[in-house]
Amino acid sequence: MSRIVTLPESGTLLAATDLHGHLADFRALIGHFGADTYLVICGDLVHGPSLAEKDWPDYLGDFYVDETKQLLAEAYELQQRFPGRVHYLMGNHEHAHVGGRHVGKFHPDEAAALESLYAPGEFEPLREWIAGWPRIAIAPRAGIVLTHAAPHGMSDDELLWARTTTPERAYALLDAVHPGARVSVFGHDPIREGHIVEHEPLLCISTSFACHDGDKVFLRWDLATPAADAQTVARHGLQRLHPDAPCCYRSDKLE
Repeated sequence: MSRIVTLPESGTLLAATDLHGHLADFRALIGHFGADTYLVICGDLVHGPSLAEKDWPDYLGDFYVDETKQLLAEAYELQQRFPGRVHYLMGNHEHAHVGGRHVGKFHPDEAAALESLYAPGEFEPLREWIAGWPRIAIAPRAGIVLTHAAPHGMSDDELLWARTTTPERAYALLDAVHPGARVSVFGHDPIREGHIVEHEPLLCISTSFACHDGDKVFLRWDLATPAADAQTVARHGLQRLHPDAPCCYRSDKLE
């Protein structure tokens, strides 16, 4: 499969990041998936914390139980039901299952810990599926490029691990994948307020992991509407995943 997926020039983009096994958040996000919607989850669907609620630190947001195995099953089924409309980008945690760099956030070996939950050979079809996930999604008319990590360069180390980059490096990547692109949307680095525009063209969003429910956001954007800049996309495109939950760190009240 290509490293880049190109979205259509009309319809609605639904973009999210870093679920890390949070099944309830995945289901809440899918509740916004409707006719003419194109879903892009920017990597790290897998590998959640393995901590008891009594040991849960505030920096991990609201407590949840890692349900990566069921989340992957439902994510696969959703993509099969809506071919061409559901896209999962490779994250550094998925990459660990297909030959990528070791990750050990909550287990000594996150990939081995997840695969141990499956019967011998049962994970292999999932490994093959994950291996085909693209690294980049482009919304050409909107001028938005989506990746897992910051747009620092085109290598896997950069696309899957970079936490930030300079404006020059970011615009160079945008221009390389789609001349005229103006906004980079990514995750990877948890933002407890839900999003940050460090500088143009970077919009880093946090949909789930390490956030309290009231601070989690996703992006909804008309694919036919050109995005002026990251600040505009944040102001007009971000929505709270759980609008009834109280904000903990957000300074605004997105609806």
